[in-house]
Amino acid sequence: MELAVVEAFRGLQLSQVALVAEGSNCDYPFRMGESYVVYAYRSADGQLTTSICARTRPVAQATEDLTYLRSLATMDPASPARVDGRVLLYEWPTPPGGQWKPAPRVAVTATGGGRTFSARTNDRGEFQLTGLRLGTYDLIATAPDGYDAVKRTVEIHDPRGCGTTALFIRHDGRVMGRVVDGRGGGIGGLPLELVRSAELDTPGGSPTRVQTWTRSDGTFELRLVDPGEYLLGFNAIRSHNGRLTFTRALHPGVLEPTAATRVQVTAGERVRLGNFVVPESIKLVTVPGIVVDEAGRPVRGAIVALRDRTEGPNVIGPRFVTGDDGRFAFSLVDGGRYDVHLTRYLGDERRPSEVQTSVVPFTASPETALLTVVMKPNRN
Repeated sequence: MELAVVEAFRGLQLSQVALVAEGSNCDYPFRMGESYVVYAYRSADGQLTTSICARTRPVAQATEDLTYLRSLATMDPASPARVDGRVLLYEWPTPPGGQWKPAPRVAVTATGGGRTFSARTNDRGEFQLTGLRLGTYDLIATAPDGYDAVKRTVEIHDPRGCGTTALFIRHDGRVMGRVVDGRGGGIGGLPLELVRSAELDTPGGSPTRVQTWTRSDGTFELRLVDPGEYLLGFNAIRSHNGRLTFTRALHPGVLEPTAATRVQVTAGERVRLGNFVVPESIKLVTVPGIVVDEAGRPVRGAIVALRDRTEGPNVIGPRFVTGDDGRFAFSLVDGGRYDVHLTRYLGDERRPSEVQTSVVPFTASPETALLTVVMKPNRN
């Protein structure tokens, strides 16, 4: 849908814009010939969209909005602003009643424009940062030992703003170890899942599972683990239809959950496990790959995602980013059919100047050649 811009308040310098519908029940029902105040959002590929959940509304119903938006032009950018907020402990599943626990007496910093502002939370987890100039700031709490802090970026457009910003800290329990073959050699590039014991057979995988890839020597570290009892495995997740795609293996190297190690993690605990020995009945093969540009140069910063096509599509392991050499390697079940998906953002990932993608299907086998993925501009 194309709209003629009568008055632009922020983020636009155009006389006409196109809004892209999401194709859902949340699309805003514009009518031809009517005027609107539009609150639009820019997607990763630069397109503008809005929805019925935004404050978009006909001009006739937006008198207060227009009064405020027009006042922005006379605002003094040197006026000091403030940021009010709370620091909360993120837990999943959400605590009973949906109430997050406050994090009292922790430091909070806002960094931006070459300056840093600090405050400390009270007993209710509340904080107030004062004296900030208009602009963009990175806000983060100082997490206690055994916890990790989640950074949040905020943009202050108006010193009169009075909204509340929520910052989170989260449990950072860790489970470490090494995956080896029957001769004790480390197995790199293997996707691992740490799953709550009660959720092992959830179709499609439990949302609380923690995933990682083993390093080249077979060592691994799973981070941000909440307190609880877990099982560690690979090929452990059932597909969305409830079936296991491949033979499942669980630590310390068994096929049945009843014989597997129960991994107990308390708040912020570091747990080191003995070797995870891959059963001889599971044949793994190494599939190497490299990401290059159209000139054949290695690509740094490409986001790699692996999907199983045998019983899928199911995502395998967490996404990761290529380094300077553009290389990656997977340890996968012989005969499995997969897709490797690559995405690369040029410029700011939130507002990229260009998005590049590539998808390469393959079958894992000892004869699988080096997967060479060429990143090309999306040409529509």
